[in-house]
Formats: sequence, structure tokens, C-alpha cells
Amino acid sequence: MLATTHASTLIGLDSHPVQVEVDIARGLPAFDLVGLAEVAVRESRTRVRAAMEQAGYLFPLRRVTVNLAPADVKKAGTGFDLAIAIATLAAAGECPAAGLDSWLMLGELSLTGSVRPVRGILPQVLAARDRGMRGAIVPLENGAEAAVVEGIEVRGAETLRGVCEFLCGREELP
Repeated sequence: MLATTHASTLIGLDSHPVQVEVDIARGLPAFDLVGLAEVAVRESRTRVRAAMEQAGYLFPLRRVTVNLAPADVKKAGTGFDLAIAIATLAAAGECPAAGLDSWLMLGELSLTGSVRPVRGILPQVLAARDRGMRGAIVPLENGAEAAVVEGIEVRGAETLRGVCEFLCGREELP
């Protein structure tokens, strides 16, 4: 199954949209990440797998391919973790895939499944608003900074499980 979420990357002070596509297919278990990702982004494979398992989800024992599009834009930082994890959970059927296209998701994941703050939230949320997105799910510690932006719903996330429960409609995020 295929699922898509939205993130962004900073190049200088400018935010560039990034579509995070995750496909889970038959084949030997693997976790491939493509799309001109720097080392910190490639390392998200380890953080995402551990965070999912600590949050009580089974990581798919299939071939997982993560595409960060557009492929010609350099992706840097740890802020892609949350978007990759949620897209993986949606592709695995643990989270609803419907409605993900209206949310920007930013945040680093700890190995325990908690969502850690990232840099550059303000320009990324501003750009998401300007692209017409409904809202942004950001680390709780970045929530006050992101909430300065008018015209977009901002939700603060403490854990990966909390974000998935919010998307399922079973829990609220502040």
C-alpha cells in the first residue's frame, strides 16, 4: 500500500515542500530511503523503526520504500522523522491515510517514540499556510513558535502514538 504525508526542508531561510511517499510491498524485509537525503535524514530509518516499536506498533516485515520528493531538492535535518513514521503507519493500515495531505508534519523522533523539537519551524509553517494546508503537527516544544502563524491550525505532538491517535480521531493534540 502507498501513503503520503507532507514535510518541508529549509534551504537557507526558504522552506521547500517535500512530499513523503511510503510504499510497503512484497519482498525481503528492507527499509530504503531515496530522494537526495543527507546523513541525518537517512538515519531516520533507525529512529523511525525504534520509535514505532516503542509506541506499540509492529514495523512492517516487508519491503518499505520511502521517497522524499522532489528528488532534486537536498533534504537535511531530523525534522522528517514524524512524517516518515506516520506515512509508514498509514501504509501499514495503522493510521488513516485519508486527510494526511492537508497536514504538514515536522519533528524528530526519539527511540522511545517521543517527538523532539526541530529548528526552523516558523518559516516552514508560514510556507504551509501559503500553500493552503489545513494545519501543522509540530513538536509540543515548537508549538508556541508555530502558533504565531495566523490562518493555519497548529497542533503540538508529544509522542508518535499521540499523533496516530489524533489522526484516528481518538485523541486530541494541544
